Amino acid sequence: GVQTCALPIYFIIYVNEVRIMKIFLCEAIHQNAYNELKKYGVIIDDFNRIQECEVLINRNLKMDKHFIDQCQSLKLVIIHGSGYDDIDVDYLKHQHIHLCHTPGYNALSVAELIVTMMLELSRKTHLLQNDYLNNQINTVAPIAYLGHEISYKTFGMIGVGKIALKAAEILKNGFHMRIIGYSRSLTPQLAQEYGIEYCACLEDVLKEADYVSIGTSLNEDTYHIITKKELSYMKPSAYLINTARGAIVNQDDLYYALVNHQIAGAGLDVLENEPVESSHPLPQLPNVVYTPHMGASTDEALLRVGLAVVDAVKKYKNGEICEHLLF
Repeated sequence: GVQTCALPIYFIIYVNEVRIMKIFLCEAIHQNAYNELKKYGVIIDDFNRIQECEVLINRNLKMDKHFIDQCQSLKLVIIHGSGYDDIDVDYLKHQHIHLCHTPGYNALSVAELIVTMMLELSRKTHLLQNDYLNNQINTVAPIAYLGHEISYKTFGMIGVGKIALKAAEILKNGFHMRIIGYSRSLTPQLAQEYGIEYCACLEDVLKEADYVSIGTSLNEDTYHIITKKELSYMKPSAYLINTARGAIVNQDDLYYALVNHQIAGAGLDVLENEPVESSHPLPQLPNVVYTPHMGASTDEALLRVGLAVVDAVKKYKNGEICEHLLF
């Protein structure tokens, strides 16, 4: 008769115990973190195979109900960063899919960009370089490019999270700036612990600050909280810095305020609809410094966040609770 090859019983048991986890990753992470990630499963970047994956690492993916329905084997979503406003969280919960993020690991890099934008706007370095390269500067340091110092000015925070507090620390210790802040969760006691001045409302920050930095998350309550009304409270010499989410600011109202010099300028790392086309009017303005959502894009920050993501994958595979599990 036909002979069959019977596998030894110990081999069958071994195969049954081996768990090869499939991890969906379609966006670049730090190479060292990627190398570590490969130790914990098979990495898949093909959207046609997304239904096979148990874990999904998300940097910029929009995950609505239709997308989530395609992820038939999904058990865990890990955010490469902190924000998850592009994810249908309620539907994720309904499908019993866990969500965790990696907050705070990129705070220093974003804080340094805030300081960079403040300095660049104040000293007009972006205009100087551009005009010099176009042979529009005929004298040394012409009066038209006269800037000003940021030292001893007032830095106002809308949202008092890790990024804002790190920027405040740099500005207070390095530039002797006065630090004020407003957040719905901020109390006078917490403000005292942070070493900042407490503001009871958003309007107080806008009226007093020479530099207003937005660092709040995006949700139903914060969508377009900065409109022409709020911008009208700011000093004509003040600057708005947004490294959080573009939709917190009404873009049309900001454009009007900048063009009409109701405020001095803006530093923007985010805009409402990304990716941003080169024809977008805001980055074209001479009193705007724009970076395409690059606040956390430093080698050090990407490594820290990437390794935090890998740690979450490791804990999940070992049946442990992720450090920053949201649900």
